[in-house]
Amino acid sequence: MAVSLLGAAERTAPTAGRSAFRPDIQGLRSVAVIAVLLYHLGVPFVPGGFVGVDVFFVISGFLITGLLLRQLVEDGRVSLVGFYARRARRLLPAATLVLVVTAALTAVLLPVTRWASIGWDLIASASYVQNWRLAADSVDYLTSDAAPGPLQHYWSLAVEEQFYLVWPLLLIAAGGLLTGKRRRRGPIPMERLRPLLLVALTLVLLPSLAWSIHYTATAPGPAYFASTTRFWQLALGALLAVAVAQLERLPHAVATIAGWAGMGGIIASAVLIDGSVPYPGSAALIPTVSSALVIAAGVGQAPLGPGLVLGTRPMTFLGDISYSLYLWHWPLIVLATAVVGEPDAVTGTVIAGLSIGLAYLTYTVVEKPVSGWSAFRDASLRGVCTGLVLMVVGGIAGGLLVTAVRTEVDRAEAVRVQVQTVLHGARTLPANPRSAGFEPQATAEDITPMPVVAAKDFPTCDSAKISETEIVSCEYGERASDIHVALVGDSHAKQWIPALEKIAQERGWRLTAYIHDACPFATGELERKGRVYTTCMDWNGRMQDLLQEDPLLSMVITSSYTASAGISGATDDVAAMSEAFRRSWSTFTRNDIPVAVIRDTPAPGFDVPECVAANTAALGECSAPRGEAADDKGLAQMAGVRGLPGATLIDLNDFICPADECPPVIGDVLVYRDGDHLTATYVRSLSSRLAPPLDALLDGP
Repeated sequence: MAVSLLGAAERTAPTAGRSAFRPDIQGLRSVAVIAVLLYHLGVPFVPGGFVGVDVFFVISGFLITGLLLRQLVEDGRVSLVGFYARRARRLLPAATLVLVVTAALTAVLLPVTRWASIGWDLIASASYVQNWRLAADSVDYLTSDAAPGPLQHYWSLAVEEQFYLVWPLLLIAAGGLLTGKRRRRGPIPMERLRPLLLVALTLVLLPSLAWSIHYTATAPGPAYFASTTRFWQLALGALLAVAVAQLERLPHAVATIAGWAGMGGIIASAVLIDGSVPYPGSAALIPTVSSALVIAAGVGQAPLGPGLVLGTRPMTFLGDISYSLYLWHWPLIVLATAVVGEPDAVTGTVIAGLSIGLAYLTYTVVEKPVSGWSAFRDASLRGVCTGLVLMVVGGIAGGLLVTAVRTEVDRAEAVRVQVQTVLHGARTLPANPRSAGFEPQATAEDITPMPVVAAKDFPTCDSAKISETEIVSCEYGERASDIHVALVGDSHAKQWIPALEKIAQERGWRLTAYIHDACPFATGELERKGRVYTTCMDWNGRMQDLLQEDPLLSMVITSSYTASAGISGATDDVAAMSEAFRRSWSTFTRNDIPVAVIRDTPAPGFDVPECVAANTAALGECSAPRGEAADDKGLAQMAGVRGLPGATLIDLNDFICPADECPPVIGDVLVYRDGDHLTATYVRSLSSRLAPPLDALLDGP
């Protein structure tokens, strides 16, 4: 099931037992969905439009808790079957429709390289665990630059449904405590329920809020999507439903001020909060509490409150279709971006208009009529089963996409095995490709690795994650060798393992790779994305100690991504970073242990396999100007080596970008697996270029 707050208005007044339509809440829904839509379209004056989701969470907690309380107060019980049957009836038909249509459009409009990922997104969205899939991806350094999927927005629906797996059970427990062992059930006075519910909600709200603040500070990527960091927002809405009787007694002046203050807080959050603010954390208090104030003002029926605006017909119209609008807008944006590029003002307007049109059609043709389906008419087990069938349909759509990719994957593996011993990749280049007038390959019938599997063409070596400090390692070559070579650095060091493994095997070296994602091998106060990068600094210190204690260490090889990290507060990042490198490398050079620094590699900055999959007959469309992709890479490494005896720069970029345009394919081998990492296959073809300078270092004085 999904988020009820995005759908049509609920009618509830749990304490009084009467029905009451809340046009102000419908209008508040429209504010939330407009904020999200503008944010996703990249409108500059709403960098924090993502707070619309926070508004939705509070509304949902208020309305759904109101419905559950009404049943508990009047009947003395809550029917889980009835509750989930109503959720299925209201939410699943539209959600499933969007999933199926998105699957079809993916197959038609997007390259096969994206099918598998989107297929798993479909499965995760249909089963309402998309938030945890995104949380896992957000800490996967290898997928951090992947194009956004058209179903990422289903994460918020998953959070809500996970909350509603827990909250009805707490209500049932509260009702059970009051009714005791009596077999006969009847109405339960709200006055008796309220204290228990306040305790239950507090036990959800406070730990969730505390965890949100802590987790956002330590791991902002997964924290954004985790249910545990969001439950407090739904719980706050639920608290409002529990306190309706008290809120109804608010003086009109107080309710009016609170309501407009809440509206101001929501708007200010959308305008002032941006992606640089760790979120949700404490920052989410502003839009969340502001939403609660607007809802409370509506309960207090403030005559001059924001309901004057929120209750107008244009606002309630968007509120009516807000659920479908939320479902449709993001797939349309992602698919349009893939086809025509980043939306400009005209394209954005067309997407917004199309989203609203599809939302209105879905609301009138699917959402409203489906409530009359016989399978859904009764809030019974039959309705739950029908909902499960719809969930399975969405999952099947994803399974078909994943299955369709398997044939391509099997073929790609067969091709990869066949070309291992064939002259491919960098082995086709002359000794000095830049001066030899290299002409980039224009077309390719068989590319290795095939674009569909390029993302997985990387060394299978474990690495420390961004939030970790422990040292992990991978061993290659001759384990008993007296020559121990250490590879140290981030994923741009890790990408060299295929070539180094081949060299180590041929020369009888013992090669150990020590990799930490997004962490350069440097000594100093590092920062990443505006924060002090303590985990990387700690890891560097531990690596220094470990390597200095190794009596067989014969050479250190290192490399790093230019954009991995920088020096805190540095005005000249290249100069400051080069000094940090020198401090780290000189620890070894002063003890006559040579350091080989592989210059950072060119980075096209876009998904190369995806582009190649769509342009195999015109590979030039996937080239990147050398001046943009290569010339500014590794400048701090070059400066750090300069004047440091025992340290040598190995620059192979002419064999990666041998022309004025960096080609995506060289010698029928795909050069990149994403926007900046080389494929393992291409790196392996560079082994003959990498070996001589390494041999010279080991053979030198």
